Amino acid sequence: YNLALNATTGTIANAVTFSNTGTLALGASGGTLNFTGGLTATAPSTKYLAGTITANNTTSVINLGTTAVSVLANTLLGGTATGTITLGAATLVDGATLTLGTGINNAINLSSVAGTAGGTTSNLTINTTGVVSISSTIGTDIGTLTITNSGGTTFSGAVDASTVTLTNTTGAITFNGALTATTLNTAAQAYNLALNATTGTITNAVTFSNTGTLALGASGGTLIFTGGVIATAPSTRTLKGTIASTDTAMTFGAITLGAATTLNTNAASNVADLTIAAITGATHNLTLLTGAVDGAVISGTSVSGVGTLTITNSGGTTFSGAVSAATLAITNTTSGN
Repeated sequence: YNLALNATTGTIANAVTFSNTGTLALGASGGTLNFTGGLTATAPSTKYLAGTITANNTTSVINLGTTAVSVLANTLLGGTATGTITLGAATLVDGATLTLGTGINNAINLSSVAGTAGGTTSNLTINTTGVVSISSTIGTDIGTLTITNSGGTTFSGAVDASTVTLTNTTGAITFNGALTATTLNTAAQAYNLALNATTGTITNAVTFSNTGTLALGASGGTLIFTGGVIATAPSTRTLKGTIASTDTAMTFGAITLGAATTLNTNAASNVADLTIAAITGATHNLTLLTGAVDGAVISGTSVSGVGTLTITNSGGTTFSGAVSAATLAITNTTSGN
């Protein structure tokens, strides 16, 4: 049978297990439904959610299982209890925001989140000090993905959103699937950030403000920062694969190569400079290029431990310190040194 709790208020004291195998509807837009002892709803075929749904007794859980979830309005899952919040593939109606957590120590296990194609974008906010695991994709009409806080967040699948805002985390925020975003915002907080996929495109001019570590790219992959990138604040920077911009500048602090790496600004004008501090090669090969445009320059301090250092098509290249590589190949430069 199907079961619906549609009122704007309600409190159930015990730890509730919904065993019906039909549908389950919980809550109403703007309302609050309190499950003091928590709730488990793994049996229902589909869950429909709206409003605020809370668990409020010590470590009581909100377990919505792995079957489909439809979010019908702005919805918050979380309360004062610190039990795990679990939900399967969630589809949000146009304009809805799904918020997971209330800023306390809830572990969050999430499958996927999608908006409704063709309409107003929907949003996802994560706010917990617990560990967050997203096992599948975030995408289809997602406007803003926000990590307000977490005890570490891992995205295993691709993430596609208009805006991705990474406000704070203790530990690391890791994207193991491709990140596609019109705008990526970071904050001056001590979290580590890793974009590990073999593909990904970020459109805006990205400044990595986090002061933890930064890892960009994958061996053999291509990560595109269309509007350019500044990565001087992170404590360390590890690069792999091809990291490219589109006629825009890229500026890095000291970098360590985690695999063969190519840095390319694809210059069509003299604004697309490539600036790097000290380079530690760890025996990997490094290729640097801007484009055959006078004034689109490559600037570095020192190079050590690189296998083959290749400089091809720059508008001038200058290293202020020592350069140490097993092989040096300079194939073209328009002007400069």
